[in-house]
Amino acid sequence: MSQPSVKVLYIAGSGRSGSTLLDNILGQVDGFFSAGEIHYLWERGLIENRLCGCGRRFRDCPLWQSVLKRAFGGTDAVDAAEIVRLQTGGTRFRHVPLMLLAQRRGVLPGSTSRAYVNTLARVYAAIRSVTGCSVIVDSSKLPSYGFVLGKTPGIDLYVAQLVRDPRATAYSWKRRKVQPDRGTFGYMHRKGLLKSAALWSAWNATSEALWRRAGGRYIWLRYEDFIARPRETVRRIVELTGEGASRLPFVAEHEVWLDTNHTVAGNPVRLKTGAVTLRADSEWRSRMTPVDQAFITALTWPLLLRYGYPTHAPRDGGWEGPAPAP
Repeated sequence: MSQPSVKVLYIAGSGRSGSTLLDNILGQVDGFFSAGEIHYLWERGLIENRLCGCGRRFRDCPLWQSVLKRAFGGTDAVDAAEIVRLQTGGTRFRHVPLMLLAQRRGVLPGSTSRAYVNTLARVYAAIRSVTGCSVIVDSSKLPSYGFVLGKTPGIDLYVAQLVRDPRATAYSWKRRKVQPDRGTFGYMHRKGLLKSAALWSAWNATSEALWRRAGGRYIWLRYEDFIARPRETVRRIVELTGEGASRLPFVAEHEVWLDTNHTVAGNPVRLKTGAVTLRADSEWRSRMTPVDQAFITALTWPLLLRYGYPTHAPRDGGWEGPAPAP
């Protein structure tokens, strides 16, 4: 008998949008497994051997050892470099026009290797089998990867697109931040304002184009609304997948309890455990120069307005209100 499809909740959007925090919170819900950015399993996990969310090196984590053994027979049976090559060739952003065309036809574009798709199918099935979860939460964000995942046999995909003010993401990309998951001292990758704005627009516009007609399998939400009303937001996302949540991991309206997770990659916040208070990260309003804010606003204004953000952000952070429906 064939196995039931694997439910995957895919967090789409752009980088520095708060997806790691949302992923970790969802992972505390009964039946949900927080996997982090599975897109980087091969490169950052197997090749670079960075830290798992549990604090161990990826190759030393018992859970991921069990997953890879079930999927392939063990880590030594996996050619990670070859999988990265296939992944790069099949999920390049330049293939998005072909993906949009293929979306209408319900097929995969010819640039995507069947060997890579079969690899994904085996990995996600193994994660469900080892963890016993009902839903895998994947915060890889990249829309082209999410598209391939949605066309993978055995995957039942649901998408939550997380949008954050592009001025906030640009400030975050520009800021120097320690990256502890290498196990050695280093900093997270940084991007300039122009590239940050371009990626924010491209990834969010593409995510909408790929999934906005997916009916009850897609929602979009703003990071600012998530922080303002976290319990309500998490409940909406859980309900999207058709799963019931008798208990959400909140100990107070804006405080959540995070147990140890096994995220592959993501923001360093994934290494935090215990009680975490959810606060709006609005440092950019006072620390980002008016010239930089104006530059990002000029580059992103069509989507900025579409998602309900003002062209002039008050320095006191009091602009948030109900988001418009796209």
